[in-house]
Amino acid sequence: MKSTKMIAIFLAAAFFVAGLLTLPHYGINWDTINHLSRGQAYLNYFLTGKKDFSNRPPFFEGWPGPDGDKGWYLQDPNNLLLDADRPKSEVSSRSMYEHPTTPMSYYQNEDGGHPPLSDILSSVFNRILFGELRLVNDVDSYRIYGILLAAALVGLVFYWMEQVYGSFAGFVATLSLALYPLFWSESHFNTEKDIPETVYWSFLLFSVWKGATTKNWRWILASGVFFGLALGTKFNVLFAPLVILPWLIASSPKLFAKRWFIVSGFAAVVIGLTIFIGSWPYLWPDIIERVPQVFGFYKKIGTGAQEGFNIYPLQWIFYTTPIIILVLAILGIFFAKKNSLYFLFLLWFVVPIGRVVWPGTTTYGGVRQLMEYIPALAIFAGLGAERLLAICPRQLRLVVASAVVLPFVFLILTLTKIHPNENVYFNRLIGGLAGAKERQVPYWGFSFGAPYRQGALWLNENTPPGADVAYVYELIPNLPRIFLRPDLNLYNQNRSGYLRRGEYAMTLVYDGTAQRSYYDMYLDRFIEPVYEIKVDDVTIFAIWKNDDEHLKVNWEEEIAAGVGVQEETDSLTFDLGVARKLSRLEITYSQSSCAPMDLGYVQISYDRTVWDRLPGNLPDTWRIFYTLGEQPKDGYLIEPFVGQEARFVKVTMSPTDSCLKNVTDFKLYYFVDK
Repeated sequence: MKSTKMIAIFLAAAFFVAGLLTLPHYGINWDTINHLSRGQAYLNYFLTGKKDFSNRPPFFEGWPGPDGDKGWYLQDPNNLLLDADRPKSEVSSRSMYEHPTTPMSYYQNEDGGHPPLSDILSSVFNRILFGELRLVNDVDSYRIYGILLAAALVGLVFYWMEQVYGSFAGFVATLSLALYPLFWSESHFNTEKDIPETVYWSFLLFSVWKGATTKNWRWILASGVFFGLALGTKFNVLFAPLVILPWLIASSPKLFAKRWFIVSGFAAVVIGLTIFIGSWPYLWPDIIERVPQVFGFYKKIGTGAQEGFNIYPLQWIFYTTPIIILVLAILGIFFAKKNSLYFLFLLWFVVPIGRVVWPGTTTYGGVRQLMEYIPALAIFAGLGAERLLAICPRQLRLVVASAVVLPFVFLILTLTKIHPNENVYFNRLIGGLAGAKERQVPYWGFSFGAPYRQGALWLNENTPPGADVAYVYELIPNLPRIFLRPDLNLYNQNRSGYLRRGEYAMTLVYDGTAQRSYYDMYLDRFIEPVYEIKVDDVTIFAIWKNDDEHLKVNWEEEIAAGVGVQEETDSLTFDLGVARKLSRLEITYSQSSCAPMDLGYVQISYDRTVWDRLPGNLPDTWRIFYTLGEQPKDGYLIEPFVGQEARFVKVTMSPTDSCLKNVTDFKLYYFVDK
C-alpha cells in the first residue's frame, strides 16, 4: 500500500513538472477573460469585503501603443516565471484581470452561467504566485491550479487501478490518461471549467466507492466536498447520481438501510450545496430565483432541436482517441471481469457521453464539455491491457507488456511533433487533422485559443516598432496584452481590407472561419500569410500582412457599365447583365424623409434563382473599420466583395423606408485578370 502511494505520488509529480515546463507554450482559451475577471472580483470580496478594487494597486493607465506603454509591460511569452521588460519593482502586483469595470458590485447583479468556484481558486494561485511571491507571470500563475488538479487525477487513476487490478493495469491507465491529447493539452489552459470538473467528478466517484466498499462514513463525507467543488465549477456533476445510484443499488443495496450511510450521505449533499452556494455571492440575495436561472442557462446551451440520437460526440471520440488507447479500451469494455467496480467504470464512461447523445441534447466544439468520460476511457484501456497480460502464457508476458507499451512511445513522438497543439489531434483512422478537414468533420481545428501565444512570439520578433495589429474576427482579450510588445498598435479598428494599409492580421483557422466574414474571405483569397501554424499540413493559425507586397493576385478593377437597379418593397437588386468577379458596390443616397437602417444584409446570385447571403449584417463596422467606419453612414455605403462571380447583387433592408433606398448614384466595380 505504501509503495502504491509513493508511485502514485511520483507519477502525479512527474505530470505536474511536465505540465509546468510546457505551460508557457500554451495560450489562454477564449473564455478566460470572463472567468478570471469574475474570479478576481469574488476573491477580493471574500478577502476584504470590498465590492471594488480600491484596495488594490492602480490599474494600467490606458491601452498601450506607439504613444506609450501606459504602464503595460512585455512579459516574455516563453517564460513561466515573471520575466518582464523592466524590473519587478515596476511591474504592478495587480493582475491584468482585476479590471476596474468588473468588480464585485458588477457581478452581484450581472452574473449567471457557470458557477465561479474554480475561477476563484485560480485567482488564489495568481494572488499568491504572482501578486505576493512575484514568482510566476500574471497569466500562467492562474493555470497552475489546473495543472495541479490534472496531476492529482493522474495519481488517483494509478492508485485506484493498482489497488484493484495491479501495477500494469494502473500504469497503462495512467499513460492513457496523461497522454490523451485533449486531456494533456487542456490541462494547461482549460483550467476554470472542464479540467477541474473532470478531476472533482473523478474524486467524487472514488470517494463514494471507497466509502461504500470499506463501510467508512468519512469517505462519504469527503465525497460531499468533491461534489461541492464540482458543482461550484460546472453543473455536469448533477449527472453523477446516474452513475452512483445504479451502482450502489446493484452492488450494495443493503447500505440504504444503514443509518450511518443515510446520515453521512445526507450530510455529503448538504456539504456540497453549502460549498456551491457559499462560493457564489451572486446567489445570496435571492437563491430561489437565481438558481433556476442558472439551470436555464444550462438548458439553453445543452439542448437543441435535433431529432434522434446525436452521434457526433461518438464520432469525435472515435476519431480523436489515439488508436492504442482506443483498442485497449475496447478490449477492456468487452473482456474485463464483469464485477461491481467494472459496472461503476462503465456507468462513468457511458453517462457523460449519453447526456449529449440523447435526443434533444447537443454539444459544440468537440467533446471538451464532457471530458468526464476520459478518465473512465483510460481506466478501460488499463483493464484491456490487464486482460491481454492475464490470458497470455507467463513466459510471453514481458513480450506482451512491451508490445502494449511501445505504441505509447510512438504516441509521445506524435504529440511532440504537433506540440503544443495537441487538442486538434485526430487519429489515423480518419487521416489525422487533414482527413478530418477533408471529410468536413464539424469543428475540425478547433483549438479554443491556445495558438495565439505562438503568434505573439512571431509578432514580437518580426514586426517593426508601432506596427498596426488586428484580429481577423476575434476579440482583443483572446491574447493577453502583456505577451505583445507595448508599442504594437493592437486595435481591431486597424482592419483595412482592400485598402491594404499594412496591418498585421491574426486569427485561428478552423471549420467555418474561411467564410465567416468579409475580412476572413479577403485575406484567404488575396493575401499570402507571413506566418502559419500547421498540424498535419493543415493551418490552424495564421498571420497576414495586408499590403501590396503580399498580394496573391494583383487584379485590376473596372466599373461595370449599364448596371440596372430594381427597387422592391424591402430591397434593391443590381443587375450587371453578365456575371463578373465582384469587387465592391458603392452607393450614394439621400437621407431626407426616410429612416435609418435597423438591419440589412447582402446577397449575390449568378442566375437570380439561387442566392448566397454574404456574412455579416448592416449596419456594420467589422468589414473595413479603417477609414470607412460604420456602413452605411452619412449617405454613403461601400460593400466590398472578394471576387465572387455573380450577375446580381441584392441589398435587403428594414425598415422598408430605409434611407438606403433613396439611391442618388452608385458604382459597381469588378475585377479583371491582368
